[in-house]
Amino acid sequence: MVRYIPIGNGRLLVSFNEDYNLTDFYFSRDMAENHSGGKPFKYGISIDNNFTWVNKSNIISKDYFDHTMIGIVKYKVNNINFEDQNFVDIYKDVYIKKIKLINGTNNKIDIKLFFHQNFSIYGNNIGDTAFYYPENNSIVHYKGRRYFMISTIDNKNSFDEYAIGIKDFNGLAGTWKDAEDNELSMNTIATGSVDSVIRHHIKMEPDSSMELFYYILCSRDRLNLFENSKSMNIDNMGKMLNRTEHFWELWVSKYPLNINNYNDIFKKSLFIVRSHINDIGAIMASSDSDILRSNMDSYYYSWPRDSAYAAISIILSGHSDPAKLFFDFCINTISDQGYFYHKYNPDGKIASSWLPYFMDNHEILPIQEDESALVIIAVWYYYSINKDVEYISYIYEKLIKKIAEFLYNYTYDNGLPRESFDLWEERYGIHTYTVATVYKALKYASYFAKIFNDMDLSQKYSDKADMMIKTFDEIFYSDLTGYYGRNYYNGKMDFTLDSSILSLVNLDVKDVNDPKIKSSVEKINEYLWVKNSGGIARYSNDFYQRKEANPDITGNPWIITTLWLADYYIKINNLDKANELINWVINHSEESGVLSEQIDPVTEKPLSVSPLIWSHAQLIITLLNYKNVNKN
Repeated sequence: MVRYIPIGNGRLLVSFNEDYNLTDFYFSRDMAENHSGGKPFKYGISIDNNFTWVNKSNIISKDYFDHTMIGIVKYKVNNINFEDQNFVDIYKDVYIKKIKLINGTNNKIDIKLFFHQNFSIYGNNIGDTAFYYPENNSIVHYKGRRYFMISTIDNKNSFDEYAIGIKDFNGLAGTWKDAEDNELSMNTIATGSVDSVIRHHIKMEPDSSMELFYYILCSRDRLNLFENSKSMNIDNMGKMLNRTEHFWELWVSKYPLNINNYNDIFKKSLFIVRSHINDIGAIMASSDSDILRSNMDSYYYSWPRDSAYAAISIILSGHSDPAKLFFDFCINTISDQGYFYHKYNPDGKIASSWLPYFMDNHEILPIQEDESALVIIAVWYYYSINKDVEYISYIYEKLIKKIAEFLYNYTYDNGLPRESFDLWEERYGIHTYTVATVYKALKYASYFAKIFNDMDLSQKYSDKADMMIKTFDEIFYSDLTGYYGRNYYNGKMDFTLDSSILSLVNLDVKDVNDPKIKSSVEKINEYLWVKNSGGIARYSNDFYQRKEANPDITGNPWIITTLWLADYYIKINNLDKANELINWVINHSEESGVLSEQIDPVTEKPLSVSPLIWSHAQLIITLLNYKNVNKN
């Protein structure tokens, strides 16, 4: 299910489902723990005692507000208009919803707003406690070192009723059911699997408007929570909104795109990427936890590959400091041998993986080698833009050289990389995409070595890269097929047509005018374009997340693969074709700019996780490539 308007500050990240229920609530020092477990916090409205849970039928629009990381949601219930501004403060760990109510009728209206808290602290519902705290009229949920305080406030009042009780146990649905009769039980405490609801009661005069704030204040200890709660008044929350708005407005304007029709999606993608970077530099692939329901695992991990592309996208956009955090994260997570594992948790610990250590009767490395190579490529982007020799000197031995030595040594005598898993995490072997990334990483490592006058090392890396690409060309291209194969394993070439071979030109490994490249792109256009919906499939007969087996559809179209093809057309200055592909991507984004991993080729709805940070990073990169060609 699509997540909307993700907002965060590096420690706290929240997002909403299509019914405008807060659904993911990540909070910790490294933004690691989802304290909602992906289950919705409901939001109910009663107009003159006619109760409804807000859902997508009430929603008019969901979007980021005026180029800031503030989610603005407009909706209507029984002729009363609402306009909310949702934000996470840039300094304090607090989520705030500012609600504006507009009574445009000639009648006095009785309104009750019901806010449901559905915490599963640390991601489970065992041993939670919720209690009413009378000192400041709030509800507190806590477990261990995680505390959450909830309240409302307008110019005169706070919430007037509350309910705390058991959920999802012995047939008890939860206190949200208590709201549906407009009155709450006023139970003061519960433990175990618990939820809570508060009611804010308003009487509105005809043709009038008013505002109130709802907030969830987060803390790692009880004393800090109560101390910070003293500042949660209406004036300070207004100041928090203003400073958050001004910060993000300034942040996103640092490197304007200035291309009509693309400016909004560019800025929204920057917000979405930035919201997924925690304070220690982990860049999370997606905060969408809905996929947990299908495979009991999520995309809330830091893949070095996805993260490297995200780092490149924000570097190119003038935001190098978060990228430096990522490189520091890499220093702390790289193996002693100089490679990265499959993926990492937000705190830098090795995450779950399906890549084995043993295959075909021998021990192997459970890695995708391109992930290690892409970190060097991202570092080169940082240096080429910032010329920050001091920082590069700091990471040269700890990161650049360490990775480069592994890439250099992890090769055969003919120069080709040894086997690893492919970027799609499906196949073992020597892959075109891996060759492209390793080749480029060794070339950049050679440049870095030259900067520090390490001339022998520079020559060593460069010579290995040249040998690698020479052998690659001899083995991987087929005149018979007219394109590059994707995989070589056990002496056999896999000539399944794969969009990842576009990396050869998009990473500047091969010349854009090379006849072999032109022929390969022609085949991609012919066989990987999805006829029903448009967009480019990953490869021929890709069945990942396919809903139905239709022989006329070669696979689901992906956002990144379609943008790879757009990048190729930008390189050959065919901007009309590039526009067509970029517009296809934009047309398949949500109103708030959110991009999924895939698109359903039949319904053209989002598939898999949404947002996917790699999709947003690639769109940023492609739009900046487009800008640079236009500028020239």
